Amino acid sequence: MKFRRVSFARRALAGAALALSTFAAAQTSPFQFNLPPDYLNRFGGTEAVVSSTDGYGVRGFPLPTPLDLRVSLVKAPTYWDGGLSLRASDTTFRVGRFYNVPTLEITHDPYKGAQFSGVVRGEGGLSVFSGGYASTSWQDRVRVLNNVGVAFKGEVTAPYTRSEVSVGYGQPFGAFNTYVAATARAYTFPLQREVQGSVDFYASASVSPVKGLLLSASHFERFVAGTSAVPDFALGRYQESNLNATYRLDSAWPVPEFGLGAVRARSARNWTNDYTYVYGDVFLRTSLLPTMFGPSVGYRVDPGGKTGLWLFSLVTLGL
Repeated sequence: MKFRRVSFARRALAGAALALSTFAAAQTSPFQFNLPPDYLNRFGGTEAVVSSTDGYGVRGFPLPTPLDLRVSLVKAPTYWDGGLSLRASDTTFRVGRFYNVPTLEITHDPYKGAQFSGVVRGEGGLSVFSGGYASTSWQDRVRVLNNVGVAFKGEVTAPYTRSEVSVGYGQPFGAFNTYVAATARAYTFPLQREVQGSVDFYASASVSPVKGLLLSASHFERFVAGTSAVPDFALGRYQESNLNATYRLDSAWPVPEFGLGAVRARSARNWTNDYTYVYGDVFLRTSLLPTMFGPSVGYRVDPGGKTGLWLFSLVTLGL
């Protein structure tokens, strides 16, 4: 039986930032330091890395600047990662070394409208230049994306097209809330005479049988046919199911200012690779923070059920 510490969930560092915000708000001197109004919400994309295999550090930590500027710094077992990223006007800018690959990226990808991307990676990484357009219909429930581009990886130069259609729809049925979605995509590589198509299906349902208790289930399926001239674009068959049970208290216990806020049990089944995951989460709540946080203990059952891995992390839950 193995033990391993895994990367924290997103917003793992929200508590530290919120403490900084509280401190800043309390200052009354002329040198008061004001954080951007949306600063705390930016921690949704932050990942703290604490793992004997993945390393130690942080990815996507937001700086207290008017623009959403983020820094990444991770010491992996055999290399250092470090870089800056910025998201503004539906455009992502990245420069640095990410996952041990030098990267320079500019990607403009709004939900609808003109799209373009330029990504240059060194040391054999995938470089891509592309452009296209996305349109929507049915009150933005249906999205159609068409891109053309050229990809470079090692000795491979591959002009390509990407076409994608996605649709999602939610509907309540009595006490149950349901949501279904599907995505169909196709990559073509004219020079290599290769085509790969894939279809994703997703369905979820949730119900609250008693006050404070939420039960939810979801399932994802992906079907793939054909081949891809660019391995980074290649997709494979995949199946996964999830079951969650979350119970929220009306207020923190034992006192409203700080205490237990919620508990959650989770399970996930990766049918494709024959892994099963179970988790138990405990969330603490305080009147000073707009989110709950706490420890998570999980266990992964490996294929065949003879071995496993303990998983420890910090998780967050919105109020």
